[in-house]
Amino acid sequence: MKKIFIFITIGVILSNCSNDDNDGINCQLFDPAFPTLYIKLVDSNGNNLIEDGIINPDEITLQNGLGLRFNPPNEFASPDSEIRELDNTIELFISNESTFQYAIKLNATDVILLDFSAELTEIPCDITYYVPTRVVYDNQNLELTEGSSLEFLTDLEL
Repeated sequence: MKKIFIFITIGVILSNCSNDDNDGINCQLFDPAFPTLYIKLVDSNGNNLIEDGIINPDEITLQNGLGLRFNPPNEFASPDSEIRELDNTIELFISNESTFQYAIKLNATDVILLDFSAELTEIPCDITYYVPTRVVYDNQNLELTEGSSLEFLTDLEL
């Protein structure tokens, strides 16, 4: 009887031990940052086409992809703030796949196709997400820059 009690006690102790590599993080309170992807539509001079009124953000729709939203100017940010770089951009929701495509309809006639590559990232508490690593438009690689807090931005020249 004592041996059974000892085995049960050892079993309970071992089952409460974990090797989850969470670095002391309480997963119930863990609120990680996830990557966001912003597209700035520009002309050959680098002028923002939404800001200049050439493209109406209310006409932009998604034909293929996970989701998008227009990112208006941040009225509370100071003029020289880093976050101002994201004013008048399109935020694309990143798919949970290593490759994915977006078809964005800018107006009644213009559609752009963007092909993405992404890398799987694992963080504590068994959370995974994909980080964009490459954007291709019209068979050309676009520069993808990372800002603060996993914010990725690319300029799309139309």
